[in-house]
Amino acid sequence: MSSSQRISGPASLPTRPTWVEISLSQLLENYRIIRQHVGPERAVMAIVKADAYGHGLVEIARALASAGVDWFGVASADEGVELRQLGIRQPILLLTGFWEGEQSALTDYDLVPAIYSEDQLATIEDWGRRMGRRIRFHLKVNTGMGMLGLHWQGVEPFVDLYRQMSHVEMEGLFEQFAAAEDFTTRQTEEQMERFESVKQGLARAGIQPRYFHQANSAAIVGRPQSWGNLVRPGLLLYGYHLPMRVPAGAPGPATRTLEVREILSFKTRVIAVKEVPAGIPLGYGGKYVTPRHSRIATVPAGYADGVNRRLSGRGRVILRGQFAPIVASISMDLTLVDVTDVPNLSLGEEAILIGRQGDCRQTALDLAEATGTLPYEILCGIGKRVPRRYLR
Repeated sequence: MSSSQRISGPASLPTRPTWVEISLSQLLENYRIIRQHVGPERAVMAIVKADAYGHGLVEIARALASAGVDWFGVASADEGVELRQLGIRQPILLLTGFWEGEQSALTDYDLVPAIYSEDQLATIEDWGRRMGRRIRFHLKVNTGMGMLGLHWQGVEPFVDLYRQMSHVEMEGLFEQFAAAEDFTTRQTEEQMERFESVKQGLARAGIQPRYFHQANSAAIVGRPQSWGNLVRPGLLLYGYHLPMRVPAGAPGPATRTLEVREILSFKTRVIAVKEVPAGIPLGYGGKYVTPRHSRIATVPAGYADGVNRRLSGRGRVILRGQFAPIVASISMDLTLVDVTDVPNLSLGEEAILIGRQGDCRQTALDLAEATGTLPYEILCGIGKRVPRRYLR
């Protein structure tokens, strides 16, 4: 297996023994599984915003582009420009639209903005007239998420304005689900119903966008009725989907999964092991006191690297194929691990924060559940100073 490595700083300097491994072959397998699941009649938009959820935009986008993904979804124009500068030719949707002053990026780099206000529409119409071309956009409607989007009951004035224009083209219509994994309420069903009413309203006005898209990762897994003709996998590409929430005893989507696997492993190495008598305080604040004579290992990964500080005293790492508890307060650069019950441990041994070894497995979802957050935050939180090594 060959690998490439993205490391900042002078190439001649050694790096800290803390790194991330990312399997591009597993990424492409996950993409194949998703593509097969939704069928060839639907386009797939790979969501690669936020540095591909912390996995590294450059390598992830190149791999997916070579595999034939139909679209890329990013948060902003700067991410779209970066993709174009990599040589990516697929259409790129700016999911949060554009800022004033970024109009030139839309035409210079052929970026498709999300539009959610009449002012934005007027701005790109004016820019399209100045450039002598039609600017494509996707209309985002707010059906219940409440962040961005034209309110689903306020589309008519927007449509009236749009029909007067000649330098813009509504290529797509989309919405964002608030909780597609939650089957205990009708919120997602209500969002889909509102979206359908907007779609029908556009049809009555003689407007037929090419793309209709609603489905995020959770909806791809559990709500096929939302697929439209384009789906937007994000977390699913990277090997995760959120657990389905259903009423107790209800059949169906609770057990629906796709056989995707995590593509990222987060690793470090033991740099110190010391014997510590019982009753000794350790770490900042001395909040942890050894309850017994202990062997304590130090690993060079802390919260600046993405080891969530809320794992202090409750997290664990994998060493020699078994779990070892994190003790004391996680610091910016270092973490202490109780290895009293890990036999024959020596310096330089691999310690796994996310990944598999032997029969032990720990995922970003496990860490999210331990810290009261989401796997998105765990993955995006892995620090920039942690090298990404890509396995092919």
